[in-house]
Amino acid sequence: MSNGVTTTAGKVAKPQEPELRQGKMLFMSTMSFIVLVVLSGIMFPDTLYNVGIGTMSYLTETFGYVYMAGSFAFVMIMFFFAFSKYGDIRLGPDDAEPEFSTFSWIGMLFSAGMGTVMLYWGVAEPVYHYMNPLSTTGIAAQTPEAAEFAMKQSFIHQGVQAWSAFAVVGLVLGYLMYRKKQSGLISNILLPWGKDKAYGKWGKIVNLICVFGAIAGISTSLGQTGLSLSVSSAYLFDTPDTNITKFLVVGVITGITILCTTTGLEKGIKILSDYNAYLLFGLIILVGILGPTTKMLNVYFDTIGNYVNGFFSDGLMLPTFAPEEETSWISGWPIYYYAWAIAWAPFVGPFIARVSKGRTVREFILGSMILPCLGIFLWVAFFGTIGLESSSEALEAAAASSKAATFIVLEGFPLGTVVSVGVVLALFTCFITSLNSSTYTLSSMSSDGAPNPSNKMKTVWTIAQAAMALTLMLGSKTGIELLQSISLIFALPLMFVLFVCIISTFKMFRAEFKK
Repeated sequence: MSNGVTTTAGKVAKPQEPELRQGKMLFMSTMSFIVLVVLSGIMFPDTLYNVGIGTMSYLTETFGYVYMAGSFAFVMIMFFFAFSKYGDIRLGPDDAEPEFSTFSWIGMLFSAGMGTVMLYWGVAEPVYHYMNPLSTTGIAAQTPEAAEFAMKQSFIHQGVQAWSAFAVVGLVLGYLMYRKKQSGLISNILLPWGKDKAYGKWGKIVNLICVFGAIAGISTSLGQTGLSLSVSSAYLFDTPDTNITKFLVVGVITGITILCTTTGLEKGIKILSDYNAYLLFGLIILVGILGPTTKMLNVYFDTIGNYVNGFFSDGLMLPTFAPEEETSWISGWPIYYYAWAIAWAPFVGPFIARVSKGRTVREFILGSMILPCLGIFLWVAFFGTIGLESSSEALEAAAASSKAATFIVLEGFPLGTVVSVGVVLALFTCFITSLNSSTYTLSSMSSDGAPNPSNKMKTVWTIAQAAMALTLMLGSKTGIELLQSISLIFALPLMFVLFVCIISTFKMFRAEFKK
């Protein structure tokens, strides 16, 4: 008795492979999640806030070692893949060529990753730690030791440990999509254990965790960036920092994002990412020329040395025998940064996989983990130095207002207004490219992993993300803070998904070499 299907020609055809059909389920579940969070944030902000913050505090205190050790492990394992025999594997056929130029590729990696974080915290974090160094270090505020501590912490928090989470997801999906001809659904990481796992309930669980984490992570960032743009506009152009301004800012960004996503990745997103890379590079050169160039370069290389020298101890720093103030600092800074990066991984990882077709494993890992960090470090060193050399009044004001910190310290800088306007434009474009990457990922997953989702699906997701961020921005300040806690909460199950990604990658690489 045959298990096949008899055709009209009398031949027995092979049974069809099982197909994953859960796009509708993912779409409806995530949309319900968005509606639930938004309505709860509007109707019961205090209760939801207390539950969210309480849960976040419990997880970071109880499972802080998971976030820290896990992020450190991602770095080590990615470097192993890069410098082992597996580094020569290409994301595509052996004769595949990169789809994008190296400059455009780096620009898209940078813009879709933590570009908005760099622009938001590039001045604010060095200034904050310069004015408020960790008390248990014994460092006095506004001293050379405080300046060194402040710059090093900024490098640590925006360094390779944050970017490694993106690389973990991007590598396995790039291999599956272009080497194994599979769809871009994250549940395909379970294929080495069998199609029944990838297409069954475990695959659904993986996809749900990733979609929820992605929407929480991007909405947090969109909300914060929207607030920052509104504040910067009020600070620079004396526009009213009102709900109408926030609505206009998000509306314009939503419209541009829809235009970019519907014109196609090769056109809209590439053009915007190229423009963004030129703008950021130009701002760094301008600041380097107008500012204390030698000192900025000294800060850059000196801090890289401190960062590399203390990489192991800083990367695994946990409050084992620490006093309460150090415990809360570790939870509020390094653990928060790494967890936020993990929450971003479900939408940044698939995006960088999509733009990395034709790259080798070694190129992909070093390109997605090292090159963006070197650019961020340059920005933080240059702009952070301006912040640390500001007047006492400017330092106090910048430390008290992270949203306006960059513009406060640039007020007394040569051509400070010009540089500030450039920063606003860069923040604007980084915002759009991040929204582009999340829109592509969510649209693809809601279309059963389609590499090119429909324009209608992209439009719906763009509007949904903007509506969630805008509703929380206009509803209450606790809404944004609550969503930050949600992104941290979802980072814990996402951490284990990322470890499955690593195991899957290793199993597939080893199988390829056995053949």
